Amino acid sequence: MVAGGGSMQGRLVPAQERLLALWRKRYGTLAIPERPRLEVRDLAPWAPYTAWIEVGPDDALFVRRFGIELIRRFGREATNDRVDDLALDVATGLRAIVGQAVATSAPATGTASVQLGHRSAGFSELALPLAADGTRVTLVVLASYEISGDGPRPRAAFR
Repeated sequence: MVAGGGSMQGRLVPAQERLLALWRKRYGTLAIPERPRLEVRDLAPWAPYTAWIEVGPDDALFVRRFGIELIRRFGREATNDRVDDLALDVATGLRAIVGQAVATSAPATGTASVQLGHRSAGFSELALPLAADGTRVTLVVLASYEISGDGPRPRAAFR
């Protein structure tokens, strides 16, 4: 599994651009390692907006770390939950972007729209493969920032 440069088709916020630059610096075009080259402490500036998603048996996705700013995107706090146990529209979007990062062993970008009552919220998303077992990616970090709607925006330090 070799990391590709990744085609960045989605609209990234500046904080995601910085995270992607860090990932490219640590991973470049090297093979995705068994243990992540980015540690929890490395991702601390992005922690409120990130989820660590583990790929389990039969491609089941599990949320292992969960940033508090993701509640609107996921519909609730989701630490240690299966992605498929979330609302259908949420799970479908998460499976798509995480699946792309897993399939390509490269960064994936996209946007998501989540219905929140009578309003919808849009999110810019970046999925980065962190670890692999030699045959497939097993850990992905997802950074999701709200870009439309009436909810919170990234903190000033991350704009």
